[in-house]
Amino acid sequence: MNTQNRIYVTLSPRLRKALDLCALLDGSSSASYAAGLLSNAIMREIERNPALRQRWTEMEQEALLKGGWDSASSGQQGQARKSEAAPGWLLSGDHAESYESGVEEQGDGKNSGYLRSKETWSEGFGTLMQSFTAGEYCGKRLRYSALVRTEDVEDWAGLWLRADGPQQRMLAFDNMQKRPITGTIDWRRYDIVLDVPQECSKLAFGILLQGPGQVWISDIQFTIVEADTPPTSPPPSNQPTNLDFAH
Repeated sequence: MNTQNRIYVTLSPRLRKALDLCALLDGSSSASYAAGLLSNAIMREIERNPALRQRWTEMEQEALLKGGWDSASSGQQGQARKSEAAPGWLLSGDHAESYESGVEEQGDGKNSGYLRSKETWSEGFGTLMQSFTAGEYCGKRLRYSALVRTEDVEDWAGLWLRADGPQQRMLAFDNMQKRPITGTIDWRRYDIVLDVPQECSKLAFGILLQGPGQVWISDIQFTIVEADTPPTSPPPSNQPTNLDFAH
């Protein structure tokens, strides 16, 4: 029995008759109509309750970063928290408790942020992230660029950039999952090029790590590029000032 039919059979006979009437006038099946009503009611409840809305946004972010809804948890483990060791950043992810972050000085005197697994094995990921108002980047093609170094990354790591619209709806996203960083690699510049929709209100970005290993990030840059610069991911920006090690 599919989900729609399971919803239908849980109703009382009286409600089934009422549902049948509504579905008849709508031109759809009773089970489909019931599923639609339930979906709308659930989303209205989420929008009405700030706590639910915040957690739902976090679950959407987890699903996007992991590449599927099966990985999103309805619990509290994915909630972002301030990274006290890396000022200006949030430490998040579906298994954020398995990762630690901090700041280290590079050989050239500049600082870099790092994200490191505390476990020898983890099924989830951690991410250092920030967000800022899209402002001048709306309607533009944006390059998010950073120097990245990795050490013993067994699964994968990558930069990520997300454009959010009204009601925190995700409009565009790239997390380098199809071009992951693995193993041990010295400092190298990586880019994400993303089209920022005109209705974008906020940009979120960061670096993620899944599994054992360590990743460093430094020299973060945001640049508007011309139309002949291809996006790094097919379609489905004021510069932050609170990065202590972004320059």
